[in-house]
Amino acid sequence: MKALVYTANEEMTYREEPEPTVQPGDSLVAIEAVGICGSDMHAYLGHDERRVPPLILGHEARGNRYRRSG
Repeated sequence: MKALVYTANEEMTYREEPEPTVQPGDSLVAIEAVGICGSDMHAYLGHDERRVPPLILGHEARGNRYRRSG
């Protein structure tokens, strides 16, 4: 799958990432849109030590359940 990955302070790379695996009890969601918020911007600017690159930011997602396991 393609993803925009936070790779370093103030650096993003659009690249191929492995398809996620679905564990028992999980759902795989086909993301249609995603937003960024202040915490994502703090990470991008290097002001949040909890978000260490490489990382796919954008936890405000909208999608449809694609597949469910278990």
